[in-house]
Order: sequence, then C-alpha cells, then structure tokens
Amino acid sequence: MGLLCSPTYILLFIGLNLAFAGDAPPVKIQLFYESYCKYCQDFVIEQLYPTWLDLQDIMDVEMFPFGNAKYFPTAENDGWAFKCQHEEHECEANMIHACAKENFKDIGLEMNFVKCLLESPSPADSGPTCAASIGVAWDPIQKCSNATEGQNLLHEVAVQQENLDTELYFVPWIIVNDHFSLEQTEECKIDLRRIVCETYNGTQPEPCGGYDVTVMEDE
Repeated sequence: MGLLCSPTYILLFIGLNLAFAGDAPPVKIQLFYESYCKYCQDFVIEQLYPTWLDLQDIMDVEMFPFGNAKYFPTAENDGWAFKCQHEEHECEANMIHACAKENFKDIGLEMNFVKCLLESPSPADSGPTCAASIGVAWDPIQKCSNATEGQNLLHEVAVQQENLDTELYFVPWIIVNDHFSLEQTEECKIDLRRIVCETYNGTQPEPCGGYDVTVMEDE
C-alpha cells in the first residue's frame, strides 16, 4: 500500500494524465459575446465555464467581448469611442474584460474573472470584487479601462471580430475549431461538453465518459 503513495507512482500518474491530455490538438473554442447579454451570460455560466473546469486540458478557449457594438475615433484621434447594444455600462464591462485579458495573459484567471463579472447584476461595477475573489490586483485593470490603452484593446477585439470568415449577426457567436454554423452554435448552447468531447480526436478524458464518442481520424 505504501508504494501506491510513493513519489514515483504519483509522478507516473501525473505523467499518464498529461500524456492523455496532450495526444491530440485541443478543441479550439472562440466566444464572441456581450457582457450584458442574458444569453451570453447564461452560456458562459452554465456551459463554457463548467465545461472548461472539467476539460481545460483538451480545450483552447478565447473570449472576445464586443458583439453588436460600434466604434468611432475620438475627436482627438488618439483613441476610440464605443456604442454598445446594452448602453454605456456594457461598453465599460467589455473594456474591463479586454484589459483583464491583456493584464492576465492566463486563461484560468480570465475565465474565473469573467464568470464572476457575468454572474453579477452589474458587471461594469464588479471589477474590484471579482479581482479580489481571484487574488489579483484591480488597479492595473482599472487604469487600463479608464485610459486610451483600454480603448485600443477593445478596438483590437472589434477588428478581430470584423475579420471573421462569417459576419457576426447575433451573440453568443461560438466557433469550434475555426468552424461556425448555426446548428453547431445551438448545440454548444445546450451541451458544450458533448461538443468538446465529440470533437476531440485524442484519448477521451474521464469527464467525457458519459458520452458515446467515436474518435475520428484526421483525413
């Protein structure tokens, strides 16, 4: 029994898990969303976040907070002004996310921060609380979101959205492995875990065990 708890066996177990998680490319999930959109909030809280918690070793997630917004150069031409579907507070929350994403450069911190924002009745006012909840400093994010830096970061998100192969016309807009379809988006909104498990071409991790998955070889 003592051998099972030895460092050698623990390292072997970790190594096997890493091998299983890395034997195929991760499933790429790109989410284009609006911070005050109820459907977007529901997707992040009920589908994306719990799926990522269980399957993060086989997922590559990136979130883009813009959606049905517009941007305009400022009068001084040194930054950008924005008009969002759900008014000014949404623009503020979108910019907070853009600044946090740049500041963290860590999808784990970003996922936890964004989930916290979207669970709040007022995402634009929840930055300090959400930063504290994950143990990061709020000041750099606040300074960014109140400055030209934040404007430029949110504008970069808008340009990335404009360069999509299929023009966005609703949110949440969900792309899986660089492919978009209406049918796939609806399936992701219902059961993202199933989509990730069925799409992943490597050894199925334990959280995929409830699905009848046939691994397809790349052509």
